[in-house]
Amino acid sequence: MRAHRGKLGFGPGPGDEVFAASFLARREIVFDTELLGHAPDFVSIVAHEIYHFVWRRLPNAERFAWGELLRGEKRPRHAGLSSQLRYEVYLEGNRERHWKDYMCEAFCDTAAALTSPNVVISSQRKRWFGILMKKRRLPV
Repeated sequence: MRAHRGKLGFGPGPGDEVFAASFLARREIVFDTELLGHAPDFVSIVAHEIYHFVWRRLPNAERFAWGELLRGEKRPRHAGLSSQLRYEVYLEGNRERHWKDYMCEAFCDTAAALTSPNVVISSQRKRWFGILMKKRRLPV
């Protein structure tokens, strides 16, 4: 499955290979059937995709606070491949749009990593999500 400019394609062609895609306006998530045989990856990817819906409804103050936390990281430790790739794109172009894409992917990857005991997450990110959950500020 490939994602290119907001559309999914199958087989060879333009775009990035993906295991899942969220269509927020339609409130829909599409998964690659290959994931069904890999339970740990499936759980993590489902969590990541669900958090795209949370990010969309997260208040601006919370997004700003998340962005400040990320800007304060001297050497970001990416919680997943999607945030790592978005960060690399940001470093190449250094545009505000790329930063916002990275913020979103870092949020979703970090949230998904909280479901996995094998992924190391910074104590600042864990603390930030802990505060967010205590405030019950996780709109879906």
